[in-house]
Amino acid sequence: MIGSVTTAKRRISRVATCLGVDPGMIERLVRDVTTIPDPVLRDMVRFSLKCSRDPQSLETADYELLTRHGLNHSEIVELVAMSGLAVYANIMADATAMEPDKIFTSL
Repeated sequence: MIGSVTTAKRRISRVATCLGVDPGMIERLVRDVTTIPDPVLRDMVRFSLKCSRDPQSLETADYELLTRHGLNHSEIVELVAMSGLAVYANIMADATAMEPDKIFTSL
């Protein structure tokens, strides 16, 4: 289990680096999402994590919080879809022992 967590953190870091995301933000995302300073981003990430880890636990209040932040229905559905895609991609990568693309190994 520890190996897969470390591998997942490494994958996230590589993708984020390719996308130009601040390394400090990645550290906050990996260690503790509650430290993300932007409350909208923090709640979007928390919602996405809940969606990918335990979607049955999502409640009306979770959706209402995002709506209060100004997200519309389509944007919330996009968060749900991206959470599902991330879960699917990780399952596929892990189950097939997929090697990272050359661009990731060059970082």
